Amino acid sequence: MKIKLLAILLGVACSAQAVAETKKEEKSFWDLPTHGKFEFRQEYRDGVDQYNNKFQVNLRQGSYILETVAYVNGGNDNDIWSDHKIGSYELGLYHNYKVNPNLTIRPGFAYAINTNENNLYIPSLRFSYLTDNKVQLEGRYKQVITSHNTHRNQAFDLYLGYGVSKNVHLLYQGNITNSVSGNVLFDNKETDYFHNLKATYKGFSRFQPYAEIGDIKVSPKTDERQLRWRLGFAYLF
Repeated sequence: MKIKLLAILLGVACSAQAVAETKKEEKSFWDLPTHGKFEFRQEYRDGVDQYNNKFQVNLRQGSYILETVAYVNGGNDNDIWSDHKIGSYELGLYHNYKVNPNLTIRPGFAYAINTNENNLYIPSLRFSYLTDNKVQLEGRYKQVITSHNTHRNQAFDLYLGYGVSKNVHLLYQGNITNSVSGNVLFDNKETDYFHNLKATYKGFSRFQPYAEIGDIKVSPKTDERQLRWRLGFAYLF
């Protein structure tokens, strides 16, 4: 009888300890660690001789990402810091849903405030697939809708990334944009496109400098193209 009672007490004690450990391991959303990224980027468009800057801060809590961006329009070759003014602010919220170790889906929504008071609503859906040999394949669909409902564009982006070495990563981006509202985007047509190639160096751990070169339009009313040069860095925290 004593042996049975002792066995029961030991079983209850073990069960109570297991429940306590399980509760201890469970964390609420607010208990999860917060990670972030600060990014600065300057670009130069050679066709219009103009410099622009971007400041961005991302905060990640669990599977949610809060993104804040400020776009600053700048000067020309004579004085790259002249006539700088905020072009727009953007605030976005995104959610990473991990389907499996290789596939991630990210729905999101951003709201942009422009200086011309024609603000933007930007819903998006992004798919990211990382192969076993570290090839990165992503696709994104987004719409850009003005608050005055004067413009409505839909854009498709394709990203192809590859780790050339342990510290060097290349990323190609191809974009095609169509005006649902019938506005002229490029060459007096309702469709536009661009290409972009980005090289990032990750050998400094948290500090990651990068360079980009892109092929973009000069004006919606001509077929002229221009090169867009970008230099920037991201700092992870």
